[in-house]
Amino acid sequence: MSAIDKIKEGEKMVEEKTEELIYEFHAHYQEYIELRPEDKDRKDEIFQAWVIQKIAGIQISILELANKFTWVCNSLQSIECNMLN
Repeated sequence: MSAIDKIKEGEKMVEEKTEELIYEFHAHYQEYIELRPEDKDRKDEIFQAWVIQKIAGIQISILELANKFTWVCNSLQSIECNMLN
């Protein structure tokens, strides 16, 4: 796959994820408004809170992945050390 093809594939993935997130937020907003109709004019604040929750979830996922990666690296190093002894 050429670099241009990889870029196009990446752009397509970003576009698809963007559409998915837009749909997800609209669904969240509708559910929220059904529970609290008096907040209908606070869409920006609702969006900001939703985005912060998404970012927090991403950060947690990255930290967990980094911890697992570190554990695997440490385990492999330990195995290599044991094989050398």
